[in-house]
Amino acid sequence: MSLPKEQLAKVRTPFRVLAGFIFVLSLFAILATVTFAFTEPYDHIIWLLGIVTFGMSYISGHVVFTGYAPKFLLFTHGAKDVL
Repeated sequence: MSLPKEQLAKVRTPFRVLAGFIFVLSLFAILATVTFAFTEPYDHIIWLLGIVTFGMSYISGHVVFTGYAPKFLLFTHGAKDVL
């Protein structure tokens, strides 16, 4: 079931605040990953850390700034209450 964006409910405020907290933490995680990449010997875990932190920051930032999940996660939204 795919609803147009106009009929989807926005993410509620407590969850947007939580997403903002996760967004701030993921920015620190990106800085830590970059520091880790330059200071430690090369290891493949750097790629995994980079993918996870960029993914976290993208999803949480999208929720915070737009109020909706990214397109590939829009199936998680419910319909607006039209009463």
